[in-house]
Amino acid sequence: MTRSPKPRHQPAPLKAGEFNGVLSEFLNEYEYQPKLTRKLDDLKGVSVITPDMLSEIVLWKLDRYVSLGSDQLCRISALADLKPGEHRRAQSILEELLDVHGVDIPMASTILRFRNPAVFQIIDRHAYRALYGQDYKQHTAKPSKKIEVYFAYLDDLRRLCDAKGLRFEVPDRALYVFDKNMNGCLSKGITGG
Repeated sequence: MTRSPKPRHQPAPLKAGEFNGVLSEFLNEYEYQPKLTRKLDDLKGVSVITPDMLSEIVLWKLDRYVSLGSDQLCRISALADLKPGEHRRAQSILEELLDVHGVDIPMASTILRFRNPAVFQIIDRHAYRALYGQDYKQHTAKPSKKIEVYFAYLDDLRRLCDAKGLRFEVPDRALYVFDKNMNGCLSKGITGG
């Protein structure tokens, strides 16, 4: 019979009030969302917080703020011209999106879906599980693998819509609710979107 190792006693966390050094020196290492942090720090002079400002504050806190250049925004806008089934023509912009801080395939698919819902739908853990009956585990995959999985998902989603008589513009929402209602107990403890 083997004995399991004794749990190591971890020292209590050091409290900032008990630290003998200079706390302000830690600010030299603060690099969290630098551009947005500077922008939000300048809000102290603003008289009214707008809904857009509030959204930026929330996205800052969630570390989901996405900053895209005008060229990227133009390429996303051009996706409105794609026809159903032409999702693979968006591969290059999808690759660019996955290279942006705060964007993984669920966020990228959300951006594309709201630009052209006849071509793109959101892929997330709920919709994926509702479609395939298994958990979505692509968060650590390479971008090329994520794109491959997403495009196959769109193909399979289109087939599901045809089989179930569902408009392609709405299955991500139907699958989200389906999974929450039918598989809700399975989703407890799963993180990510």
